[in-house]
Amino acid sequence: MKTDQFIINRNTLAQRQEGQKLELFKSLLQPHFLFNSLNNLYALSLRESDQTPDAIAGLSRMLERVVSFSRREMVSLAEEVDLIRDYISLEKIWLGELAFMLDFQVKGDVNSVSIPPLAIYTLIENAFKHGIRKCQKPGWITIQVVVRQDKVFLKIRNSIEQVGQGSPSDNILGTGLGIKAVNSLLEGCYHKSYFLDARSLGDVYAVDLIIGRGAA
Repeated sequence: MKTDQFIINRNTLAQRQEGQKLELFKSLLQPHFLFNSLNNLYALSLRESDQTPDAIAGLSRMLERVVSFSRREMVSLAEEVDLIRDYISLEKIWLGELAFMLDFQVKGDVNSVSIPPLAIYTLIENAFKHGIRKCQKPGWITIQVVVRQDKVFLKIRNSIEQVGQGSPSDNILGTGLGIKAVNSLLEGCYHKSYFLDARSLGDVYAVDLIIGRGAA
């Protein structure tokens, strides 16, 4: 009887943890991006734009990756980087090639380490959603992903719109939910073996993430 009860309790705990993971994963998926993408596709099709086939293929490829990621505990950093590249390619179509300047650097063996799916992607999507897309003039973003000595280093800097002198737009505060979700995901996987810091520095938003032993 005790053995049966132990199995039931263990299965219940596993189901609860799986449910929590699913809810967390869903919170990382930004529904606005899919809705905006479909609206943008519709606009492209009305204009009979030459970019329509590329946009459809890019969005399809991205969604296929995300569905695949949702079934896995971890993905290689290389796969996450590929997802980010697909996402940025779509943003270039939606916003235009001249709407923002991009510096995206990847260094080290990104195939040698694994991370929770969407952890880094979410931070970069936040930079576009609350930064680049809110800027009245062309914005900019720099992304550095480095693998060194079994650690992952991520550095994101992007322009943000300001309301009044020295006051970042209230919209940037919306990144709080994304940051909290990523924090929860990383805490569940690494406990204290990571460091995540996000802050506004005038008209710049800065995110620094370190994953690995002794990161904190």
